Amino acid sequence: MSNIINTYKAQPVMEGGGVLVNRVFGHRETKEFDPFLMLDYFDMKEDTQSPGFPWHPHKGMETISYFLRGSGEHEDSMGNKGVIGAGELQWMSAGKGVMHQEMPISSPEGLQGFQFWVNLPSQEKLKDPSYQYIKQGEMKSVYEEGLEVKVIAGVYKDIVGPIDKSDRGITMLHVLLDAQKEMVLKRESDKQGFIFLFEGSGTLNEENISAIAAYTLSTGKIRIKSSDTSLQFIFAEGIPIKEPIAWHGPIVMNTKKELMETFNDLEKGTFV
Repeated sequence: MSNIINTYKAQPVMEGGGVLVNRVFGHRETKEFDPFLMLDYFDMKEDTQSPGFPWHPHKGMETISYFLRGSGEHEDSMGNKGVIGAGELQWMSAGKGVMHQEMPISSPEGLQGFQFWVNLPSQEKLKDPSYQYIKQGEMKSVYEEGLEVKVIAGVYKDIVGPIDKSDRGITMLHVLLDAQKEMVLKRESDKQGFIFLFEGSGTLNEENISAIAAYTLSTGKIRIKSSDTSLQFIFAEGIPIKEPIAWHGPIVMNTKKELMETFNDLEKGTFV
């Protein structure tokens, strides 16, 4: 029996200062992916100077920047500044508002990574902004024959990830599966979840899956098998927030009035 509800093939879009990314899901799919709002995937094979994502606001949501290859420099209005390197991750909660920029650094390996947006429930949208930076070596992994599972958030086989979003039931795993291997995951019944396959191909409960695509999943066990090449995917799930969404650009609130108030603050210079 297939667990796949729908398939979402990534589409190229321009973001930031003119960065070509693969938009996996976004505005049109908020109900299907709740509590996740958006996923962009970038994979630049060559050392190309990127225009990046210069100063811009965020409010009412969280952003996750995860680099697999290359690196990016981060700076924000809270005074934080640093470099997110390969295998490192930043999980920023914008809360009531933050200005920030992320600028990719030139690298002979090119760039590969993800930008996730996660919604915040209404009672958390006006909290003070905060962020967690997961450095190289802090990402905990489970190793089995032909398998590595990097635990970003949640729990996998008693290994607890460094990002704790247990109050919202969020699990996020980065899975690397060797050729002609299989693994089993479970989609919890009180959550919504998906896998995003970004390298390789295989089957999910005997149904073919291929990159670069996200697959929303029903509850129950999912058995993933790789083909004659290795594969990599992100598995994510969380408890749906099920609240109204008023979303424009990098601002995600519950009502149009709240959106207008935010953009008025930006115009008046009172946003942060």
